[in-house]
Amino acid sequence: MTAAAPAVTLPFPRRPKYGDSEITAVTELLRSGSLSEIGCGPASRGLEDAFRELIGTTYGLSFNSGTASLHAALHAVESATGASLNAGVAMSPMTWISAITAAFHAGSFPVFADMAPGSPNLDPAAAEATGCSAILATHAWGIPARMDEFARFQSAVIEDCSHAHGALYQGRPVGSWGIAGCFSLQESKAVSAGEGGVLTTSDRGIYEAAMTVGHHPIRLAAELTDPGLLPLAAAAASYKYRIPALSAVIATEQLRTLPERMKASQENLAHLTDLISAHDLPLQPVPLPDGSVRGWYGMPFTLLEPVTAPDDLAVACKRAGLPVRPLYRDWMSTPLLQQPALIDRYWPHMRARWNPPDARDFPNYQHFRNQTLVLKIPDVAAPRYIEQVAAALTITSKPF
Repeated sequence: MTAAAPAVTLPFPRRPKYGDSEITAVTELLRSGSLSEIGCGPASRGLEDAFRELIGTTYGLSFNSGTASLHAALHAVESATGASLNAGVAMSPMTWISAITAAFHAGSFPVFADMAPGSPNLDPAAAEATGCSAILATHAWGIPARMDEFARFQSAVIEDCSHAHGALYQGRPVGSWGIAGCFSLQESKAVSAGEGGVLTTSDRGIYEAAMTVGHHPIRLAAELTDPGLLPLAAAAASYKYRIPALSAVIATEQLRTLPERMKASQENLAHLTDLISAHDLPLQPVPLPDGSVRGWYGMPFTLLEPVTAPDDLAVACKRAGLPVRPLYRDWMSTPLLQQPALIDRYWPHMRARWNPPDARDFPNYQHFRNQTLVLKIPDVAAPRYIEQVAAALTITSKPF
């Protein structure tokens, strides 16, 4: 009789997503009788101040989603810097679909560039080769992109920090390297508002131009100083991108416990990595750039043996109870990006301009998709659970 393969039987360790401090903040806001801040009230201002202090930028600007912050940042690049987005926005195909469509929302389009070898992030050289005046650099799964290389370019660089709350690159917070940083506060993220987003920048022009996309005229009238933007104080684009006050106070409280949760996640990852090495398993964590601190949205591991049947591997991982976070879908192969008529339906400025991408043009992206396993890492001490995960990972020693 064959012995059963090791499996994870313990539940995924987790702390309550929202604790007493979040509940207290929400209760106090409800008792105040005011849940809507059409200008910049204490809830939204508190969140913005907390983020700019964390990131070390001059300004923080709240939004109702990370997607909205990306749209506003891209609009602001063209409005505030004069950089044209007519040649597109360079980005990695390994990102969430909303980052891709944000380029369309801003009157431009995505130009995909390959990932750096051995990294989950955009290759700076490949991005530069596109000739785009704007680059969207994602810190995928909290691994900081090589921002010192991006910083040498003439292109305006926007950081997608949706996975990277609290992350540092070479000792400097992500979200402070580019002309703007964009953070998601969606519930699955390390800092949750339920739904929400924040843009960080030290450029006053970017801050004001981004504000005109979706904030209320009362706030615009109070804060706009650029003579070219002042006419918009009466009425601007009015996408209504303001963050709800309830979401803002929740996210502000979440920031307070972020260091503690990051520390626990790092300790769990270190324990898991030691066990993987002790078991001589054919996988290794994607390396962190020197002098950097990672954010937390799952941990990507490289499978060292060639994977020829990824679907079979996924089934085996599920059967073993491993806490796998699926990779993003291959958006380039979806009908939206393969059928120009669908692009035309939503973004008329792209009529007769969109050329569907071919994933075969991005070999590092294809290799990453095939050879990467992303695991969720608990943010509470969980030695027994981590030991079960390491034992169950012995399935990676089998050919797939």
